[in-house]
Amino acid sequence: RRIATRAPLDGMAAPRVLPHQKRRRRRLAKALVRVSGICVGAVALMTLYAQFSDDDQYYARDFTRAFRGTDVAGGIESTTGDIKLGDPTSYTDREVADGGVRCGVGGMAFGKRAWDCPSERSYPELDVVSVAVKPSCVNAVAVAALNQYIGPRRIVIVAPGAQQCELFRKMASNVECHAEDDFLDGVTKAEASKILERLYPSIVANGGADSQFVGRQLGGWYLQQLLKLGAAKSTAVKSPPLSRKFLLWDLDMIPLRRQQLFEVDPNTNVKRAVRQIGGNVIRSYDGSYEKLMQGREKMAYAVDGTSYVTHQMVVDADIMDEMLATFAEVAKPEEDTTLPPWAIAILQSLDDENLHLGFSEYGSYASYVDKHYPDMVDVEVRKNWARASGGKLGISLQRWMNHDGLCCPGPGVLNLMRSRRFQYVGHEIGHVESCAYNSPAHALSYGYDGSALRASMYSNTD
Repeated sequence: RRIATRAPLDGMAAPRVLPHQKRRRRRLAKALVRVSGICVGAVALMTLYAQFSDDDQYYARDFTRAFRGTDVAGGIESTTGDIKLGDPTSYTDREVADGGVRCGVGGMAFGKRAWDCPSERSYPELDVVSVAVKPSCVNAVAVAALNQYIGPRRIVIVAPGAQQCELFRKMASNVECHAEDDFLDGVTKAEASKILERLYPSIVANGGADSQFVGRQLGGWYLQQLLKLGAAKSTAVKSPPLSRKFLLWDLDMIPLRRQQLFEVDPNTNVKRAVRQIGGNVIRSYDGSYEKLMQGREKMAYAVDGTSYVTHQMVVDADIMDEMLATFAEVAKPEEDTTLPPWAIAILQSLDDENLHLGFSEYGSYASYVDKHYPDMVDVEVRKNWARASGGKLGISLQRWMNHDGLCCPGPGVLNLMRSRRFQYVGHEIGHVESCAYNSPAHALSYGYDGSALRASMYSNTD
């Protein structure tokens, strides 16, 4: 508009702006205004939530003390439920005096006191199993929220080594951490990487098993799946042994309210594991499962067409053992490896055209149960979780709200996602390049040093 209306210089005619150019400029200007408005509105909304949920008088640094409801002295009005010793499906609910408002989602991770954050639900005979690359602020919130809304007996975390485990254990008193190479006999990152490079020579030219895709190494990505599948076989988990029904949970998923893990079948009075739906459909997973099942079965999907790759799943150890034994039947001999036959079979089943997305532990187990034990699960009818807190843009916007410039989730965004009635939400900072999750500065951990997150996220002190 300035160019079209300014006075011409001596001897020069005013530049002419054609009608279509004017329309295009107007459309561009309107689009920029809309995008700016959305961004400003999102930041303002999350800031508002953070201010209302951030009550300084209830914050404290003692966040490593026991979090389970049985260890908490106050804040409980009543309890309901029936606990049976040795039964991982039984739980009790604890009605919190203020409805959990004082604590907020995962409040212990932000430094709130244990008596302000009692466990609202307790599965005292159930174990949770997770595999993580390194401790992060997201993991700390997830652990606090797992204890708040599930209250498991134990959270078993498998991490690369002793340094990472030391930090993970500081997240809660019921965290048990093991080095990945010591968790499952014969299953190590070096062995998985060696077999991958032997079976698929094409990846060697592209960085080998250490090549990365959306922030993860190829060898490490398959290793974490093998560790989760074989968790019930671990000799590292001893006192007590892993519960025969346990919960696989990805530690970049954060519970937002009480989690219902089992439902009673009114006809048989049998407790069935609740199966979530709504996962992304990735067709390259189909081929590996069909090969492992010798072409007799196909990958199962939910009635709405979505997948069962929902980043958490209740597992029956006996069914898992049966499935892995079936996989082992198709394994071809591999020399010079300590991997068990079922793990070899999985690595041999991959599509060399889609190695970065060649197999799904969640999709495979859910498909096996769907075919052989459909009465053991209660499948949800709709998706009630979200993969990311406001998408990649929402995760990236956290950098603007945090004084340290990291993408750690704050109380505001968690309360916002809870208000949308989600059961749990993902905060996958490794998938957002601007979060710099793989930066050398965050080699050991990301946004977590063993203390409450508030110190780095909501103050200007180092």
